[in-house]
Amino acid sequence: MPQVPPVPPVKPPFFHVQSAEFVAAARRPEELPPPTKLEIAFVGRSNVGKSSLLNKLLNRRGLARTSSTPGCTRQINFFDVKSVSGLELMLVDLPGYGYASRSKGEKKEWAALIEHYLLERSTLRAAAVLFDSRRGMEPDDADALELITQHGRVSRKPPEVVLVATKVDKLPARDRPKLEGNRVDARRVVPFSVEEAATVDAVWRALLKAADLAPAPIG
Repeated sequence: MPQVPPVPPVKPPFFHVQSAEFVAAARRPEELPPPTKLEIAFVGRSNVGKSSLLNKLLNRRGLARTSSTPGCTRQINFFDVKSVSGLELMLVDLPGYGYASRSKGEKKEWAALIEHYLLERSTLRAAAVLFDSRRGMEPDDADALELITQHGRVSRKPPEVVLVATKVDKLPARDRPKLEGNRVDARRVVPFSVEEAATVDAVWRALLKAADLAPAPIG
């Protein structure tokens, strides 16, 4: 009787999510929830795929709202996350910028909210700046990066930034190696695709390192 080769063990994710839930939303600074946990923010253009990235990181389908229409996130959304190892933190989805069809008043309101959060949130430890791998960093992304790295208006050090290049599965294969070795302002670019599980671990590793956090060993 032929021997059946053993099934290789399934490698656990780098950050094994035990629970993740939406806990708060804010359209104005006064609506922000109390800063009780360390936070990692996600910043990017309206069509860059922030919600898809968050859902993959949290291994939850539809927790962060996705839409075929860019700009559906019109508020700051907070997600309370706990890992199997006991690490707790807050992931924060900021409204996307650069969507042309929104009114000037709405854009100004969003900009003020984002600036307030990035400069005054005492528990903000790190931020992921997302950009489309096919387009590269655009002026709006550079502006966001500059804002995040300011010292802010509260007593804290500037958040560490992780640059995430999204939609790399749509990038021509010949351009992928160039992207993976790319750096912007001495920061390594982390490629991400919803189609590639390994990129989820890579993003988690970069985020937790930037936030000076590390998941405890399981078991």
